[in-house]
Amino acid sequence: MKTLNGRIDFLMLISVDGANPNGDPLCSGRPRIDTDGHGIISDVCIKRKLRNRLSQTGEEIFITPSSLGGDTLSARADQLEYIDSRQFISGACRKWYDVRTFGQVFAFNIRTAEHRSLGIRGPVTIQRARSVHPVEIAESALTRCINAVSAGRRNADTFGFKSYVRYGLYVMKGSVCPFRAAETGFDRRDADKLKDALYSIFTNDASAARPEGSMQMKRLYWWQHDAVSGRYPAYRVFETVTPRLREHCTQPCCFDDYIIEESFPDKLVPEIYFT
Repeated sequence: MKTLNGRIDFLMLISVDGANPNGDPLCSGRPRIDTDGHGIISDVCIKRKLRNRLSQTGEEIFITPSSLGGDTLSARADQLEYIDSRQFISGACRKWYDVRTFGQVFAFNIRTAEHRSLGIRGPVTIQRARSVHPVEIAESALTRCINAVSAGRRNADTFGFKSYVRYGLYVMKGSVCPFRAAETGFDRRDADKLKDALYSIFTNDASAARPEGSMQMKRLYWWQHDAVSGRYPAYRVFETVTPRLREHCTQPCCFDDYIIEESFPDKLVPEIYFT
């Protein structure tokens, strides 16, 4: 196992063009926004996409939907024999990539003598993605091509609406903590798999709400520190990348409307991946 010898920070620029990146079930599925009108993609949504992508590449994932072969959480946890909590946590981290990466709370009966939940803190933390500027949400009506008849009456051709973000550039940030990585067994190979999953996060992710090509990973910045606590605080690392609108542009409609300003220190230059 190749252990991590330094903290990792990463930042991703996500372009959303005519898509609903993360619907809010408490707001009729409309794209999530904060109180200032900036678009939001929750960290849970991002982790779900990463889990799906890693599952497609052959990694064993604990939190797996039934469509990808998942089962109830307790049934999956029962795949491991329970001797004591330390042995169970170690086995769970070895078996499931997402457990040793993001952590997991086993808050259900895993046939333990103690009858208590077990918690694992993962080394990878991911922030919610937030758009650089407030986003404009548009709606289009959904109509039937075959009319339905109910109680002798013809129903209306229009039966709902579809909401989407006209355009938004979202920034997502995250880090990998070497101290937690040593506890869960997350190593350099796992870090490389995470980087690959981030780079291809929207592969095989298209849907009616997110048509193919409407969500793109435009740039991925990957900082590898040479110290376990990092050469600089994470917030200073993230401040070295600043998207700004081009002069005379008031409402962005594509990625080219932005200038990405970069100011990397000499001893901490990231790997940069483009699409």
